[in-house]
Amino acid sequence: MELPKDVHLFTIRELARACGTSRATLLRMEESGFLTPYLIDPDTGYRYYDAYNAAQVGQFMVLQTLGLTKNEIADWYYQRVDIPAFIKEQRIKLARMERTLQMLELRTDPHHSTLFSFINLPELVCYTATRDVTTAKDIEAFFYKTHGEAIKEGFKMLGTENMFAIRDDNWQGVTIDPEKPHRMTACIPIIPPNHPDDRLITLPAARAFSLVAHGSYGVLYDLYQSFWSEIENRGLKPAGQARFIGLSVPFVSKNISPDDYCYRLAIPVES
Repeated sequence: MELPKDVHLFTIRELARACGTSRATLLRMEESGFLTPYLIDPDTGYRYYDAYNAAQVGQFMVLQTLGLTKNEIADWYYQRVDIPAFIKEQRIKLARMERTLQMLELRTDPHHSTLFSFINLPELVCYTATRDVTTAKDIEAFFYKTHGEAIKEGFKMLGTENMFAIRDDNWQGVTIDPEKPHRMTACIPIIPPNHPDDRLITLPAARAFSLVAHGSYGVLYDLYQSFWSEIENRGLKPAGQARFIGLSVPFVSKNISPDDYCYRLAIPVES
């Protein structure tokens, strides 16, 4: 087959080298429907690409930075998906990544033990249980038991979100009293089932004010006070229940030093 003379064409090896990728990756992109060679020689099966193909590969690599699969990228590129819903899903992923990075940064910064910020909380369906607890060990055992119950009942865990607790008083005015129990609801994020269940609650997505901190359990009560003082100083108006998220707790990793436990306290606020 004679190649056209008015177009610069490249072999698959040349395109892979120019784009900093591999021949196998280009073939997988073709399989997913994202990349179509300029032409394929019917006699030899050799693939030839043009500058437009090179630009496509570049766009593919940019979209990969969002953590998308090759099929998701192809669906996005050719608009085979609900674009607004797709963008919403990616923003949820971005907000989740920002929350996780805050925790990691705080644990590696020797000069700071707390961080205030505004974050986006996703809508969540949670398996819940409520009981009176007194000590930190009670809370650990309570969450461990509730998590196990949710799994035993057949609910599928939403592994991308952490377990958290809610209280009617939103941790406002909490004082240290090791002898006095307080009521707490454990919330285990799950993939929404197809059937109703009285143990499930739905918390709406919200813009929230957040405090991330790390340290042993002994710092918690000071953190509650700092959290609410900061809300008052900023003139923020709460618009929902505060979520207390234990990001690193003993039953998740028993090798973590208590001084490195991480926590987040977040409450929806009015815009």
